[in-house]
Amino acid sequence: MSLWSLDSYSPAARRSIRLDLVACAVAVLLVLVVSANFTSPVRLLLAAAFTFFVPGRAIVTNWPRMSRWSAVGSSVVFSVGSLTLLSTLLLWAHYWHPLGLFVAAAVASLAGLITGIIRRQRSETVGDEW
Repeated sequence: MSLWSLDSYSPAARRSIRLDLVACAVAVLLVLVVSANFTSPVRLLLAAAFTFFVPGRAIVTNWPRMSRWSAVGSSVVFSVGSLTLLSTLLLWAHYWHPLGLFVAAAVASLAGLITGIIRRQRSETVGDEW
């Protein structure tokens, strides 16, 4: 079963994979834009999309019961909550470094998203309920 052939997946798994791939694309594009020091409205839009969606999607994609409620809504809640918690902890620890927080969140989110995609592909191959 190939990831590129989404026809063999259930409709819910197809939707989840598409959301995961969009989140991966946003994270990678924002990392590239930030590393190139490119300033434009595109960077602002990518930063907003990352902040409100990507870290939460990495959590929800690995927590199947949560995605049954609302894949996008849960992603927004967990994304804003986790980034707020991490920012607060870094401020309290007197280690405020926004770029470091972004890089850590981007790497952790990409790892979570890729893990979720692989786990979903394996479970669809076996026939388990993801």
